[in-house]
Amino acid sequence: MPSGEMHPERQWMDNWCQSWKNVSLGMTFSGRFVYHFIDFAAAQGVDRTSLLAHCSVPVEVLLREDYRVSAEVYNRVSERAVSLTGDAYFGLHLGEYLNLSAAGLISQITQTCRTIREALEYCCSFAALGCRALPMVLEERTADYRLRLIPDPLWWEASPVAVRQTVDGLVAFTLREFHTLTHQKYFPLDVHYPGPAPAGAEEYLRVFNCPVRFEQADFAIFFDKVQIELPELTSYYDLLRVLVAHAEEKVRQVESERGYHGIVRKSILHLVQPQFPSLAQVAANLNVSIRTLQRRLRAEGHTYQQILDELRREFALQYLKKPELSIKEIANLLSYADASAFIRSFRRWTQQSPRQYRSGHSG
Repeated sequence: MPSGEMHPERQWMDNWCQSWKNVSLGMTFSGRFVYHFIDFAAAQGVDRTSLLAHCSVPVEVLLREDYRVSAEVYNRVSERAVSLTGDAYFGLHLGEYLNLSAAGLISQITQTCRTIREALEYCCSFAALGCRALPMVLEERTADYRLRLIPDPLWWEASPVAVRQTVDGLVAFTLREFHTLTHQKYFPLDVHYPGPAPAGAEEYLRVFNCPVRFEQADFAIFFDKVQIELPELTSYYDLLRVLVAHAEEKVRQVESERGYHGIVRKSILHLVQPQFPSLAQVAANLNVSIRTLQRRLRAEGHTYQQILDELRREFALQYLKKPELSIKEIANLLSYADASAFIRSFRRWTQQSPRQYRSGHSG
């Protein structure tokens, strides 16, 4: 390209930005979106009340499906959450932390699609339900699909921190949905970011497990064409809905728990998909080292493995009360390699086989 000539992608972005300045749309955000920022900051130790004060409405209003907040409120909460947690990758960790129910109606729609492509197209069509200032476009190319995220330039001008953390969270959550829709640990081919690489950019590599390129024309995720055109595993979603519903119920119970072990339990419940997370995943998500997490749990008389076993046992006891779930399906939901491994663990917990327990708790 001749010296001084603008890259065509950058030219397109500049033209697009100018059009947005000429015709500004109202920037509003889902109240649920804001709530998730606050909830995750609280999991990292921030006082929930101090962040809720920026919203001027109670939690039950924020969680209403139709409630919207202004860009000013959203930006203040985002910036304050990042500042108070000291987590430069707050958005990435939030995207990992959210379970499928966080997407609300969009998640329900994607779970009824025939292919991954169709699910992503619906995500783009309904992106405004969560954030009107961040439209998404899925483009089919010769060898891949590009999912482009296009933040409103006026929003970018007002709060680069809020834009960056929101994009990070959306990309991480999209990847999580991709894993759930395919029931495979597929990763993108590339992830692109405009602007220079931040310090410690290896955290992007940990989350995305693919090349992450900065100084690019826009925010974009590139997916393998074969993987995007795969059919969804609809039968698996019947199981997934059971897990999500039970995890949400457990989260509500954990809300009242005090201490660091309650925070870790809640983080595990949010990160389950359905594989239960490792100690390293939970520590990274809570923005602490493994040793710090272990030390804080030990001070309260707990270990990570103990908490994990307790949750698996609690889930197993509830699942066995559902006659429609087979022993094999329950083992799958609890992340066991096979039914026999689950049966061995269950005997250790209860001195009974799963079938014996089920027969004694039927009806």
